[in-house]
Amino acid sequence: MRKIAEKVSIIAQICITFVFVVTTLLYLFNVIPENTALSNNGVLGTLVAILAVVYVLLSAYIVYVNFSETETLREILLHCDSESATHAKVKVLKNIVKSCAKKVDGVKIRNIKLRTDEKHGLVATLKVDVLTHNVSESIDILRCLVADAFKNTLGLTCNSVNFVIRRLKSRYKPDLQKAEQLARTLTQQRELSADIYEQPFEDNREERAKADENAESNSTEEDMQTVKQIREQLREKGDDEQK
Repeated sequence: MRKIAEKVSIIAQICITFVFVVTTLLYLFNVIPENTALSNNGVLGTLVAILAVVYVLLSAYIVYVNFSETETLREILLHCDSESATHAKVKVLKNIVKSCAKKVDGVKIRNIKLRTDEKHGLVATLKVDVLTHNVSESIDILRCLVADAFKNTLGLTCNSVNFVIRRLKSRYKPDLQKAEQLARTLTQQRELSADIYEQPFEDNREERAKADENAESNSTEEDMQTVKQIREQLREKGDDEQK
């Protein structure tokens, strides 16, 4: 029904656009004079205003239909072949979800929304009230129960099961002393990691300074040995020439 209304709206919008275009062209080429009985009586202006309002409403409806995800799902296809097709009403799916929620302590279903996504798969959005402090575990249990029930009863695979926690009633009270102790431990770990991070740089500085001193000392000793060798060679050459 929604697809039919969308098609009718598009066709009506095209017709109104065509009327506006034709009327504008007739005025531009003076086919319709400016001083006519229609324009003087205000009939043409009223008609244009009505068409403009209808055009705006149709445009808003088309935008809403194409960009909203609130399409009402009445039934979903379970199985289809060349001989038959099997559908399930949305009410059946909602009853399965409610029966699964009864098995989970501390979770109450308040609203169930079922829709199809772009891949024509089922997407379930459940608004729940959680009455326990372990929220993640309760939600995971319900998700697994819903997926298992859909799969083994209807042979249906749900692409996504989303949860919206509408209300949280938890009696859990955080331990202030434990939190302070953990905070002190984290601070100590942070300071220790900072010391460990800075220590290698200091060690490298000392090692680099020692390495530079050793390099300078080694270089001077090597240079002195080279000079001595050159002097000895010159002396030997001088003695040979005198002989």
